[in-house]
Amino acid sequence: MKRLSIFGICIFLISYLQAQTGNLYENANAIVKERNAVFTQTDINNATYKVTEIITILNKQGEEFGYFTAYGDKFRELKDFYGVIRNAAGAEVKKINKKDLSISSISEGFKSDDYSISYASKHPAYPYTVEYTYEFKFKNGILSYPPFTPIENYRQSAEKVHYTIELPADIKLRYHSNFDCNIKERTGNNKHIYTFSAENLKAIDKEPLSPVSREIIPMVFIAPSDFCYDSFCGNLSNWNNLGSWVSGLLKDRDLLPVDFVAKLQDMTKDAKTDREKVAIVYKYLQENTRYVSIQLGIGGYRPIEAASVLKTRFGDCKGQTNLMKAMLKAIDIPSNYCVISMGDDKELLPDFPSFNQNNHVILLVPLQNDSVWLECTSATTPFGYVHDGIAGHDVLVITDSGGKVCRLPTYTSKQNKKESRLQINISEDGTAKGDITFVEHLIGYDYARNYYKILSNDREKRVEYINANVSMPKIQIGEINTSEDKSALPFCSLTLKYEAMDFASKTGTRLFIPVCPLKKNNYNVFSAAKRNFDIEIPDGFFESDTIVIQIPQAYIPESLPKDISLTTDFGTFSSQSVLEGNKIIYIQKTEIISGRYSKDRYKEIKDFFGEIATAIKRKVVVKKS
Repeated sequence: MKRLSIFGICIFLISYLQAQTGNLYENANAIVKERNAVFTQTDINNATYKVTEIITILNKQGEEFGYFTAYGDKFRELKDFYGVIRNAAGAEVKKINKKDLSISSISEGFKSDDYSISYASKHPAYPYTVEYTYEFKFKNGILSYPPFTPIENYRQSAEKVHYTIELPADIKLRYHSNFDCNIKERTGNNKHIYTFSAENLKAIDKEPLSPVSREIIPMVFIAPSDFCYDSFCGNLSNWNNLGSWVSGLLKDRDLLPVDFVAKLQDMTKDAKTDREKVAIVYKYLQENTRYVSIQLGIGGYRPIEAASVLKTRFGDCKGQTNLMKAMLKAIDIPSNYCVISMGDDKELLPDFPSFNQNNHVILLVPLQNDSVWLECTSATTPFGYVHDGIAGHDVLVITDSGGKVCRLPTYTSKQNKKESRLQINISEDGTAKGDITFVEHLIGYDYARNYYKILSNDREKRVEYINANVSMPKIQIGEINTSEDKSALPFCSLTLKYEAMDFASKTGTRLFIPVCPLKKNNYNVFSAAKRNFDIEIPDGFFESDTIVIQIPQAYIPESLPKDISLTTDFGTFSSQSVLEGNKIIYIQKTEIISGRYSKDRYKEIKDFFGEIATAIKRKVVVKKS
């Protein structure tokens, strides 16, 4: 009875809270009840950041919203911290002190003075509330201010959030908001004071193929116009100025030993073109250096000297790119150090230059007839190939006079091609034997090489790839062979022999045979009745599937899949079945076109994807003659 009473109180409290806060519970796993932050900058190098926040965790899925996570380094230090966890009735169940926080060590493969600060707040009964009060000290320079993020991710709502930034009168603030935020500015006591506030923001439910979260999750990016960082000062009024600051960091970092310069000149003396010379030097870089992330002080933005990377044979993206640039300079081929994002945000905000929009560095070699973009951190990326992590992304090209925003080339859906060829020999008991070949081009090559690693010598990795692509529940995989073409438009292939018991279902004198035993789950992404956001297909692709089914001698086809031809603005789909003796040849081709499509066309694209998913599930029916 006591347990039932407590349960009843909890239900009452939840109902009461829901009535008070309207629809903040809709789609929400957690609610920010209140957050109050104050950033006070005393000069161009120093500031304090004080935060008080109250977050109610509604269920298991919302648990991580109550975790405390922050980062420290030589530029920011956690000075004070206190937390408390309360149960549904508001009673304190746990205190959290600074000594309870976990401080990370340096991760393997990294050299960094960054460290993470965390605490996983948990309570066995929902809802519960987490309260935090903490203060950070900023020192040695400020590149940007903590952003205003009333809600920090999908399925979180916010009741009341307030953020104040106080600056000396001689420091100007810039901001970029993606929502209707309440922003106020005032001056007083020789200070600029900015306030950002929001109330009653509903939780956002994530939808498949949505635009990037930067467009959807409410946020305000905030940064100074003039800044200093580790004694390196600059201006962020435009991208050219940011490029000038980066250019200054590169000065005198490209010096190489005289004997090594002579070696490079000798290595490339027989090359007929500059492109051949670049390819020779790039191969040397790939074979003689390895990637290690190094984020020490200004080293988060400034590369290690080229001579040092050459000597130690390791460096981060900045160091390896700078070394490649220095080596090309040694053979009189100019190139440009470039800053880019490897994340989902492909486009730089044109009116808001900032450092946190980029996290990677590559090299541009502007040859006379064709520019070459080089990924200098990879030992395996083919020369001249613009991989999927950067293709179509904005890039800040660094020159002696500043920075210029350009866009990398991208590939057509037809170039992002995947070919599947299946030979399926059916026995009367429904067993299937044969061989399968997959050929992955460009984006598929990236995915197959980097994630499934089908080109490794690890059979388990290859089997993992096969199981992710073949829909034969009782498949036994035999010999596997792979190959790779490392041209500027690379592809890789995998061929296997297999046997699958009970592949075809037998009913009386009939066999029911899946016409396309391939996993294509990407066509089942749309299930909701309505759509709130536009549909974004970032990478178009083309799939060509040829399935040859050899039926038993005593059987004849009774039912073949009907031919289909669909043409839409989002792509095309066609299928064709042909009978040649005891062979049924089924061919289907699918093209999905990249682009952004209005949410008003959701039903059209949902229906198109649905028709493809239905077509793939069809069966061939054969019967004993």
